[in-house]
Order: sequence, then structure tokens, then C-alpha cells
Amino acid sequence: MHNDIKLNIEIIIDEYSNYVFKIVDNIIGHSLPYQDKEEIVADVFYLLWKHQHNITKDLKSYLSVIARNCSYSKLRSLKTTLEYQDYLVGNDNLSSDQINFDDIFLIKQKLLRLSLEEQNIFRLYYIEGYKIKEIASKLNIKINLVKVRLYRIRKKLKEDLK
Repeated sequence: MHNDIKLNIEIIIDEYSNYVFKIVDNIIGHSLPYQDKEEIVADVFYLLWKHQHNITKDLKSYLSVIARNCSYSKLRSLKTTLEYQDYLVGNDNLSSDQINFDDIFLIKQKLLRLSLEEQNIFRLYYIEGYKIKEIASKLNIKINLVKVRLYRIRKKLKEDLK
């Protein structure tokens, strides 16, 4: 497949551009303008060209994985993920009767009772969307410790909600 991709990269771009754009658009949504989405699609095909030797089987699946990874990476790099209370208050898709401000205040108060480390882990995992392995690396702690802390955070929050 290596030689076919190298020889036919323009054909592959023509054939799969719409497919890749749909993946990117579904993940990015309204968080970024159209031009940024096009840039992500271009990045996907650049990475395909750069790493074409890694493709062993299904080109379409390989493209979808690259598209997802590039989209999430772009969102993380721009920090477009908003904190939960800002998202709820500022989300145009929610009507004011769907927002329970007392619940938002209660959740915020419960999160403030967590230690700074717990708040940081909570934010990285639930708000910014980092994976457990990434959090462990970022905080320079063991993966199992991140898992335990997330379990304890959930347990504390559930107990507080009773």
C-alpha cells in the first residue's frame, strides 16, 4: 500500500476530503471557524503523507483516527473547552428554564471542597478531556494514582450530593 499512497496522494485527497471534513466538523462543531476546520483536514493529509509507511490495512480507518486525533489536539491546544459553569451559563442552546443555577452553585461549592490536586485532576479529566495516561504524565504521577484519585473524587462528590 505504501507505493500506492505515495503515487496517488492527490487522488486520495480528492476521494477522502469530504469524509475527513465530516469527522472534523462533527468533533469541532461550532468551536472553531470553517477555515480552522479546513486547516485540520490539511494536517490530516499531511500526516498521512508523512506516515504513509505505517498504513498496513484500511486507509479509511487510518484517516478517521488521524482526523479524530488532530481535532481533539486542536481543541486542547486552543483550550476551547470551557469550565462547566461557564459552559452552562453561556450555552446558547440551553434555555434559562433548563439551567438550574442552584445546582451549578452547589456543584461549584462541592468542587471547591476538593484539594487543589483533586481539582486539577478533575479539571484535566472531565473538563479538558485529557486521558488518564496524559494526566499522569503531565502531573508526573503514576497512572494508577490518577485512577484512584478520580475514583475518590467521584465518591466524594456523590456523598456530598446525598
